[in-house]
Amino acid sequence: MTHVEKIITDTILALKKVREEQSMPMHAVIWGNWGTGKTVASKKISSISKETFYIKVPDGDITRGKLYRLIGYSLGCGARHTYEGTLDIIKHHIIYKNIKPVFILDEAQRLLKKQHLLNELKDFSEDEDLAFSYIFLGDQTIPKIIASYPHSIHKRLVIKKELQPITEETVKTLINQMGIHTDTKTIYNYAKNKGWTTIDVAVVLQASKKFQEINEGILENVAKALGR
Repeated sequence: MTHVEKIITDTILALKKVREEQSMPMHAVIWGNWGTGKTVASKKISSISKETFYIKVPDGDITRGKLYRLIGYSLGCGARHTYEGTLDIIKHHIIYKNIKPVFILDEAQRLLKKQHLLNELKDFSEDEDLAFSYIFLGDQTIPKIIASYPHSIHKRLVIKKELQPITEETVKTLINQMGIHTDTKTIYNYAKNKGWTTIDVAVVLQASKKFQEINEGILENVAKALGR
């Protein structure tokens, strides 16, 4: 498991626990550099979790109706022509499935400036039939956006975490996934010194698989060839 998968998984478990203890939904915000593996980890987790759903926030204007549709399609119940109709089908779906959804809102920096959308999300979380919890997931601009665009939903952000670009555990996971025989610490130390993220390490390791043993010299040559 990569460090991003672990953090998101632990965050979901913590939100569920807090929700049970406080009898109300709570939320989290997680941010990190592009390339840390946020999207890949989120999609993987949502694909195997009964109560976790992934939404990639689109760029540009988002109407109330579009937000409702994004939620409906994420849940798998679809949408209707009006937002009232979509909300109705969402509620029926959640009651039928007997779930308490946690939504991972990827590219959340596109959302956190939009007060009207945060109002809707807050209403969803406070509706007893819905009781949504959110993980606002995005880039390094998120802390500044939250500070610059205050909203009451921020008071329920019980977890705030910045992702490291890479960790030794993630390097080990990538090495095992690719079936490469090499020293984890060598790869990790090199990646850390270069300021690489998860995607940088994955790309360079993939390109280095043809070598029997990967050392720092090989990493240097492959990285230069790839422009990294």
